[in-house]
Amino acid sequence: MRVTGLMVQYYFTCKRELWFFSRGINFDFENDDMIIGRIIHEEAREGDWKEILLEDIKIDAIKRKGGLRVIEIKKSSKLEEPAKWQLKYYLYYLKKAGIEAVGIISYPKEGRQEEIKLTEEDIRVLEDAIKEIEEIVASDKPPKAVKKPYCKKCSYRDFCWI
Repeated sequence: MRVTGLMVQYYFTCKRELWFFSRGINFDFENDDMIIGRIIHEEAREGDWKEILLEDIKIDAIKRKGGLRVIEIKKSSKLEEPAKWQLKYYLYYLKKAGIEAVGIISYPKEGRQEEIKLTEEDIRVLEDAIKEIEEIVASDKPPKAVKKPYCKKCSYRDFCWI
């Protein structure tokens, strides 16, 4: 099993969501928020940005001008911390391959970007998270549901609260 950036984002958002996703329990891809997110993603990419796929890792965009920048495009900053960890995972993945980069989270709807750097402490947190992600995915049962502010918009909410 290969850990992906989306799995890292789900880990920092909701471990139960991670478990459902790992089982192929379908995400609501026609959900209005998902559709809006895909449109924003397509419209936000600038001319010299290139989407890249490395094995199972899909990076929204890279920019080489002025040093390698890995860009993660998000609809909103509502899940800012999980998005930062997803981007830090991409930086970690590239670093392990001998590639140094800086991350940029872009929130086009909010008109802002944030630069993200990978620290040694981030690497330790990510390595612990990767181990726990592997344990969660290997588990026969999902983690217990934990009520969070964004549960009401989650496409997995019915699996937790009904």
